[in-house]
Amino acid sequence: MKNIFIKTTGLIMTGLIIANLFVVISGIVISDEINNFEKKTDSLHKVNLTLEKEVANLGSLKFAQEQAKEFGFTNSTAPQYIDQLKYAYVK
Repeated sequence: MKNIFIKTTGLIMTGLIIANLFVVISGIVISDEINNFEKKTDSLHKVNLTLEKEVANLGSLKFAQEQAKEFGFTNSTAPQYIDQLKYAYVK
């Protein structure tokens, strides 16, 4: 009886040690994946910031003014309003 108890206790301890090793190794693998995801997230964040700045620059009036100068639209004209009778009411 004592011999069976010692063998089963040894088997249980061996099983628990193997399970513990599996959990530790799985934790290490998962932590490496988390580090990779954090690196990818940081790089995507940096790319996103640069794209946001580029969109802000492209949507700004300063950019529109530079493009207008580049294409030769430097003269400003008086705006035409449609509330004047010659535009709003034509017979």
